[in-house]
Amino acid sequence: MAHIFVVDDDANILQLITEYLRKDGFTVSAFPDGSSLVENVRSEKPDCLILDIMMPGVNGLALLTSIRTFTEMPIIMISARGEEMDRIIGLELGCNDFLRKPFHPRELIARVKGMLRLVQTYRLTGETESGKGIVIGNMTLNEEFRLVTVGDQEVSFTSREYELLVFLAKHVERPFSREQLIQQVWKYDFMGEPRVVDDLVKRLRKKLNEAGASLQIETLWGFGYKAAVRG
Repeated sequence: MAHIFVVDDDANILQLITEYLRKDGFTVSAFPDGSSLVENVRSEKPDCLILDIMMPGVNGLALLTSIRTFTEMPIIMISARGEEMDRIIGLELGCNDFLRKPFHPRELIARVKGMLRLVQTYRLTGETESGKGIVIGNMTLNEEFRLVTVGDQEVSFTSREYELLVFLAKHVERPFSREQLIQQVWKYDFMGEPRVVDDLVKRLRKKLNEAGASLQIETLWGFGYKAAVRG
């Protein structure tokens, strides 16, 4: 069963989450603060991290920033504060999901299971039969030949569409702002408004939907976009 790290300075919440996860069969490591978290993530390589934002010493956002330098594992942030900026900053720094306290433990577990299912569905491979590529559900991206197939059907994309697709495909369930996507796709060639990303996503989404691809692009209102695997 998957190994889950839980970090929260509230002893009651930490115990409650830990008990519910263990009852569901998960292996759980509980931390009352983040003092040794980064080192333990490096050494034990957990399958998912549940991370509180407001903690004494090093807060959750700083820990998130450190952890994202070496792993793409699913990270769910939790917070007692209801400020929208916490959610936005967390997403910008690389968390996959955000849950405000108080919440029912079953909802948190459902989100953990959803993240783990996506990790199993999505696999980044060193190579496919025809070369280096990415396989996500029924879609294969061959980076060596810049080919995209859904099932047995080859799907054509413009250069920008392809670059955006590959980037999002390598970071399934990772949210990105428009500005972050511009940096990755346009790099130094961009001259215009960030909303140009919306038009590119619209075209890419239409082609993926028409081809029946497992990979979909979801809108995060007020923030940006992320890739997700459905069906």
